[in-house]
Amino acid sequence: MSDMTDEEIVRAVRGMAAMQAEREKLAERVSALRTAVSPEDLAQRDRCGEAMAKMDTKILLESVEVLDRMGMTLASQACYAVAREEGLATP
Repeated sequence: MSDMTDEEIVRAVRGMAAMQAEREKLAERVSALRTAVSPEDLAQRDRCGEAMAKMDTKILLESVEVLDRMGMTLASQACYAVAREEGLATP
């Protein structure tokens, strides 16, 4: 079972939710620039896309840690397996 306090769990969940909200904003911006043609818009789309990919990685790796600390071992292991397949975690 989890050795985290309720306060720690809430803090971890809020942190994950904040990261997800940031990722969604980036995804919306990338979608809005899907048909971009100007060099400035294309560059901004690329920057937002890269930031979104970094956020995806951060969310995945943070999920491994947070789920494990919460005692959700199977879910943590599933996230770890995905991270390993993506080359983001070592075996």
